[in-house]
Amino acid sequence: MPRKMTTTQLELFPDIQSVPVTQTPPWQSLPGDTQQTLTRLMARLIAEHAGAADRGSDHEA
Repeated sequence: MPRKMTTTQLELFPDIQSVPVTQTPPWQSLPGDTQQTLTRLMARLIAEHAGAADRGSDHEA
């Protein structure tokens, strides 16, 4: 049986290298409410991921 050609990620997104890179702002420069919201969202994401791992999920993060 002939071998299938595989596509690399860079081939899937050829224009991504032409997009200028945006620098992430320093955490301290973010408004307080934005920091709180991001902290809550990250905590929720981590807790949900840990819960999925506890259930023996075969889904990768």
